[in-house]
Amino acid sequence: MENQNNHKRVPVLGIVVDSVSVPRAVEISKDYLKNDYFNVILLAGAWLAIESQESEEIKQFIHIADLILPGDHNIEDAADKSIEGMFQEEFLDQILMYLAKQEGHLCVLCDSEQQSERVILHLQEDYPGLKVDGVVFADTDIEAMEALVNTVNGYFPDLVLPLVSIEKQVSLLLKHKDTLSTKLYIGSENLAERIFRKGDSEKDDSIIVKWLKKHLHIGKKAMDNEFWQKYRAQKENNE
Repeated sequence: MENQNNHKRVPVLGIVVDSVSVPRAVEISKDYLKNDYFNVILLAGAWLAIESQESEEIKQFIHIADLILPGDHNIEDAADKSIEGMFQEEFLDQILMYLAKQEGHLCVLCDSEQQSERVILHLQEDYPGLKVDGVVFADTDIEAMEALVNTVNGYFPDLVLPLVSIEKQVSLLLKHKDTLSTKLYIGSENLAERIFRKGDSEKDDSIIVKWLKKHLHIGKKAMDNEFWQKYRAQKENNE
């Protein structure tokens, strides 16, 4: 097991990334699943790092996280955590395998009932033993989010995995973190887009983490360029 002393925190624009290996991140997550507190893990990408320099709302959202891990290849490189495959997919795969072995309970948040049904089906196929419930996160108005929280809490999940936009996640955690009843929440700025993005040749069964690990090509060139320009400028200013 990786020594805790190797747990470094690396400033990346407006966020501070926890630079740990996938196995160490999984061990920390297991501890979160065993304790009596609500913990938040954030899988951050280039967009979030850039926005965190300007947006007070994003800064507040990031501050909620107990652990910030690489959510795309830009943050992997900046935090010196590039691996074969992608950090986000490897990490999620191992967490879901662990939870399945424990016969744990996962709650996924999706934009529609159709998405929810597809996700539940394939997660249960990929991770036998995992109990999965889906909740539709359609709107961010007060009544809709209160109903969402009540539904999630009624399932008593071990882990909440939001497969919705980062904007919805920001709204949910900033307004309702204290009323969510779960052990662990793992947020990602781009997982939903990448899971539900399909080419014409892709079939419905080619989704979820194991598919992502095999087929995903991450990154938008313009976003990459902006991220690295800002990141290099930050490093030069700090030297």
